[in-house]
Amino acid sequence: MTHKDRIETAWAFREADRVPIEISISPEWRQHPLAERLMELIHEHADNFVKVPGPEFGFMGLPNRYTETVVEKKPGEYEKRLRVRETPAGTFTAITYHPDGVTRDFHWEKRYVSCLGDLEKLALAPRTPALWDRQAHRARTREIGGSAMPYVGLFHPLGSLTRNANMEKVYTWFHDEPGLAHRYLTAANAQVVATIEAMQPFPEEGLTFLSSAHEMLIPPWMGHRLFDEFVFSYDEAVYQTVHKRGGRIRAHCHGKCMGFLEKFAQMGIDAIEPLECAPRGDVDLSKAKRLVGKRMLLSGNVVSEDFFRTTPDEVRERVRRAIRAGARGGGFTLRTSGGAAGTGTDMPEEDMMRVIRNCETYILAGLEFGQYPIPPA
Repeated sequence: MTHKDRIETAWAFREADRVPIEISISPEWRQHPLAERLMELIHEHADNFVKVPGPEFGFMGLPNRYTETVVEKKPGEYEKRLRVRETPAGTFTAITYHPDGVTRDFHWEKRYVSCLGDLEKLALAPRTPALWDRQAHRARTREIGGSAMPYVGLFHPLGSLTRNANMEKVYTWFHDEPGLAHRYLTAANAQVVATIEAMQPFPEEGLTFLSSAHEMLIPPWMGHRLFDEFVFSYDEAVYQTVHKRGGRIRAHCHGKCMGFLEKFAQMGIDAIEPLECAPRGDVDLSKAKRLVGKRMLLSGNVVSEDFFRTTPDEVRERVRRAIRAGARGGGFTLRTSGGAAGTGTDMPEEDMMRVIRNCETYILAGLEFGQYPIPPA
């Protein structure tokens, strides 16, 4: 069974030859000598979703010309960068602060959408269906073959707004300027629907879309009332269009989403990850399986952010519990909760070795405990 076939079988809510195992590590770590055995395990056993060319939505659904310049610098301490996006709706600017000027970490001093005027520009902007390079999509999909499940990214207008604006202001606008917020969401989501409808033709097997938005649209940011008003109907319309074309939606949603899983399934999400348990999330995987396990592919929920300090025995137990809770009957892939399985940051070599060892343990435990039939939890 190929890696793609294994995921497809699980997504059809059937038991494959074993539980699919998702894991990827950061590009910086892939070439490190210490990660050589880990990369061999990943190449042989990992059943991953891999991004392929899809619609190009630019900045907030608009074509844009991007420039970046250093506007302030104190050598050895920090630098500030001005980021500029020129669009048909006007110019949007942001400023980022980078400690010591070389690290990948930074924080926003100013976001692109910083005032009501910026939101109004987005609401009134001329919008057309995003372009899709069908030839590039086909080429990359052929290259992947059965080694992974291809997906394309999908612009989520509200999720993108919360990431490109001051979040407190966005949630204030929901209360103070709901009409303008709805005007933007109506126009931008209509563009997403038109883009999907214009993607001719879909591949025979359909397309898998990935949306990375909902973690910004649940507690502590939004409750059910605001979610119902500003998320549900807009997302439902998009996902209905995807389903009419034979496609599927996978949602990336960190945080406390347990109380929203039923709503996610109702509005048309077909798969969700990473289903974090406490303390970062609140997902009880056994309950999630009973609640929506026949409607959504569930992927998770092995905590990996602390791989730099946990023991292999602790990782094995996390894998065992997750598989016992979610894998029977299919509809489940094993997945780490942290981005890049905890490998996305610089750390001392001792910690790095511990993370790599725990990633190896995660894969091997998945192979050990993920053989069907799965015993009861």
